[in-house]
Amino acid sequence: MQAMLSLSDAIDRVLQRIASATGWLFLALVAVICWDVLTRKLGFQIPGFGSTPIQELEWHLHGMLFMFWLGYAYIRNVHVRIDVFTSHKTPREQAKLELFGIFVFAIPYCLLATYFAYLFAQTSFLQNESSDAPNGLPYRWIIKACLFLGLVLLDAAVASVMFRKLVQVFGPPDLAARAATPAASH
Repeated sequence: MQAMLSLSDAIDRVLQRIASATGWLFLALVAVICWDVLTRKLGFQIPGFGSTPIQELEWHLHGMLFMFWLGYAYIRNVHVRIDVFTSHKTPREQAKLELFGIFVFAIPYCLLATYFAYLFAQTSFLQNESSDAPNGLPYRWIIKACLFLGLVLLDAAVASVMFRKLVQVFGPPDLAARAATPAASH
């Protein structure tokens, strides 16, 4: 049980570092959005780099932020969740429901999504895919590789939460109490 909790703590720390390291993408996204709005309003565009590549860069940055932060959001329990079914349950019952969801929904979904995201990125890389727009961004495989990496991070987050909930449900009281909170909040 201690080993599962230690592994969960290590995964949580890695996810926290990745989220912190990629947080600068938010500033880049804000700058790109501001640039897009200003150049549209003022009618000034860099020759050969008009609105289409700027808009594609916006959704690439947004996608990267989402994918690199999704796993961290899950371990911190700040993702969207409908608590109608769990709000009246004890923490142990909530942990059991979380484990059910992990085994029945999260693990099968994550395994399939990660596998197909890998194939998606690999195909894009091998074809040297670029935007469908004539003046769009090249190297579409980069954002598709970020999708794969983000799902790998989500896989790690699911494993971390699963270990933590297993300890919370089946572990001794001292470890179960510690397992109820993620390492990032210790």
